[in-house]
Amino acid sequence: MAEARSKFVQIAESENDPLDKAGALLHAVNTLEMSGQTEAANSELCAARSLIEEYRPAKSRGDEKFAAIELFLDYEDANLAWLRSENLEATLSRFEAVIKKHSLESTSKRDSRIPKDLYSRDFYESIQIRRAFILADLGRWKEALPILEEIQSPKEYREGVAFYLGHCHLAAHDYIRAEQKLTEALRLGDLPKSLEYRAHCELGMAYYELRDYQQAKRELENCAKTADKSYLGDGVIWRWLELTCRALGLKAEAEQYARMANPS
Repeated sequence: MAEARSKFVQIAESENDPLDKAGALLHAVNTLEMSGQTEAANSELCAARSLIEEYRPAKSRGDEKFAAIELFLDYEDANLAWLRSENLEATLSRFEAVIKKHSLESTSKRDSRIPKDLYSRDFYESIQIRRAFILADLGRWKEALPILEEIQSPKEYREGVAFYLGHCHLAAHDYIRAEQKLTEALRLGDLPKSLEYRAHCELGMAYYELRDYQQAKRELENCAKTADKSYLGDGVIWRWLELTCRALGLKAEAEQYARMANPS
């Protein structure tokens, strides 16, 4: 990743056209984001933004190249806010502003109009994926679910799309589909830790509702072993384990989890 970033920066330095410079820097931003270097990514993003702003006054109108670079920049600006876990509502508004500013609605597969170029459609899908994730995390699963169901073959975050589909199906009490999607998310691997233990927990809940208590206990215990303290703090996982153990006739374990759920 460091080598790739260095190459993009070198390309930017060698270019004379400010748009080509900005484009190379934005590729460096993307590379840094993928490696988790958000502060460095923000620095390169600011440099790319300065180049765009210098170019804008004289040449932006009707310039397709400028429009493409500006879309790339606006997208990365919102994406970086998402990766940095900034205010979810504000980040959602940023993504929606990109869609509106660049008229990306017409790239939707549901839209009857002729789609724009594939470049715009790729950005539209990426934004929709992130919008759905944010909506789900805000508890707005009814809005997130149709967006996720429209994404048939995601080009990225396949495991994330599967997880959030499972999350939404669980919220909708569709436990069979929740189990299928959460199992898929875990099988695909590459879930960040914060989603992996949530997937185990929610899969355990789905199994409980499907009365597969052995599987429920296994998944809930996997969550308890790996979850952050903040996730365990409200005691929900212990209450689910208590209920599961009672369903299995494991009275001593159930009482233990009951005490953990309600410490004196």
